Amino acid sequence: MAYPVELLTDHAMCDEALKDIQTELDDLTFRQTSYDHRDGKATARATDITGEITGLDQDITSLNSQLATMASDSKYRPRREAELRAAVKRRGDLGAAKVTRGPVAAFRLAVDLRQVVVQVAELNQAKTEVTNHRGTLPA
Repeated sequence: MAYPVELLTDHAMCDEALKDIQTELDDLTFRQTSYDHRDGKATARATDITGEITGLDQDITSLNSQLATMASDSKYRPRREAELRAAVKRRGDLGAAKVTRGPVAAFRLAVDLRQVVVQVAELNQAKTEVTNHRGTLPA
């Protein structure tokens, strides 16, 4: 669908429209760079969190099994109990972080990035149409 460039009836209107488009393009290009950077970091962070949670779940299961069969007066029991508490705490911290830095957050950033990419493409199309139309107007 073409933009209604026929509404722009002289060079000054076209120039003003092109200036507005360029200002928005500059802002969006900056945002795109920022989202691109954040998207890469968010994806890596979400993958790391998910992997660490999986490892902690395995550690917690293993420590619970060890403690279930370990004598209450074993010299290793306090250490295993401390390891279990630390693993459970870390698991809880990562579970909370997953909400703001996990896969859903990474997905949302990817959506934001794609929205900006689409906007940039549309603004470039509008810029082209205005520029072409400007060329058809009398000086």
